Amino acid sequence: MKKKIHTYNILLSNGEWLENIRFEGPLEYHFSGVMVSLLPVQDAAGKTIVLNMHHIVKAELLTVEEIGP
Repeated sequence: MKKKIHTYNILLSNGEWLENIRFEGPLEYHFSGVMVSLLPVQDAAGKTIVLNMHHIVKAELLTVEEIGP
């Protein structure tokens, strides 16, 4: 089964934009429960950033890629 990689631009509550942040699956799947509040992600340069769901103001979906067999 192919994986779907979603790429977003994300606006944080401090006004900073994170560009080309990649997730396996849609963003809303990662914040589906009360206990889930921190999410490690990678930017386009491969740097790991830990997002808190309370810091995300807006997320713009850029692309959805299918990878794998």
